[in-house]
Amino acid sequence: GTTATARPQPKVVVVGAGITGMCAALRMVELGHENWDILEASDRHGGLAQSFTDQAGFVWDIGVHVLFSHFQFFDRMLDAGVPPKQWAYHIRGVKAYMRGGYVDYPVQNNLYALPELDMLNCIMGVLDTALKPNTTKPGNFEEWVIQNFGKGLADTFLLPYNFKVWATPARLMNSVWVGERVATLNVRDIVANTLLKKAQSSWGPNAMFRYPMNGTGQIWDAVFAMLPSGKIRMNSPVTEVLPGKKLKLRDGSIVAYDAVISTMPMDRLLHTLEPSLRPTDVDPSTFRHQTVNLVGVGIEGALPEHLRGVHWLYFPEEEFPFYRVTILSNFSPLMTPGPAFYSVLAEASPSAALRGPQYSHSCVISKLATAIFCRRQSQQSLQSQAHI
Repeated sequence: GTTATARPQPKVVVVGAGITGMCAALRMVELGHENWDILEASDRHGGLAQSFTDQAGFVWDIGVHVLFSHFQFFDRMLDAGVPPKQWAYHIRGVKAYMRGGYVDYPVQNNLYALPELDMLNCIMGVLDTALKPNTTKPGNFEEWVIQNFGKGLADTFLLPYNFKVWATPARLMNSVWVGERVATLNVRDIVANTLLKKAQSSWGPNAMFRYPMNGTGQIWDAVFAMLPSGKIRMNSPVTEVLPGKKLKLRDGSIVAYDAVISTMPMDRLLHTLEPSLRPTDVDPSTFRHQTVNLVGVGIEGALPEHLRGVHWLYFPEEEFPFYRVTILSNFSPLMTPGPAFYSVLAEASPSAALRGPQYSHSCVISKLATAIFCRRQSQQSLQSQAHI
């Protein structure tokens, strides 16, 4: 008789040991696929989801990470990586700072907190969209916002905020990415909440969320430990993607693959592709992308009363260089050196359209004082309490 030979498994190379890369590898392990490797450019795993501790004892995430999921594989991974007692569970507390005060999120459900003229413009726009719906397919994100929310909400909050987040005018963006990321309208709730001055902040898939006590990186440290260490190559950046299914690394070595999963930033990938492999309609030098600058401040003292139970704040107005400030110490008490401290993390997205002195380190600190304390506290006063 003859003996059947098993087909060799295709070689899968994963570029990047961040969330996507490690989850892809973990899924291959679960499915019994053993012929894979991860190439990580840096000396740390976790990508933008890692956490680190500074010299003063504050734990920092690289931006805010809120976990909510509809996927069994992902949920199983979280439960396997972090024991139940090491999770903090939260009802989301979010506000927008605008027109000199705080408005509960989503803004469209809490218009009563706006000045009367802004409230009226937003309500009129909402009613226009309900009574005269525009069924034309929007040509860009700006048109999508106005069609779905009305011009009042668009001009007051949604367009200026999204411009600060993406650092790109909404008219230059499409709307296919929106999905669950933007709260849609319920006209009855909006009118009722406005007339009754009733706060409503429970919308969305992350209205309740959990957070690891030692920072987001705790999850990905656990996932990294689940993977075979010999299959992850650190300090191995891909410098070229070559024809013939080959990758060139910084040290000059060549790695062959049957399939590749790239998680590197898209702008870098486009520059890494050998010209014959690039999409013909994309120019790497003009590819639009967003970058985020982060400023974390650890503060000694009591958390201001108006920030208790608040997880993050949105800042749509031009006065503030950042679009969001996260109160990380409200996610877990272990994010600070002790109970006498709290910590905040500001995110700003400068670009060719958003540059200037307002993005300097000193200006961000100064504006954080205004944002945190709701008064014109001096930069020196904040820094005297802060570990930056």
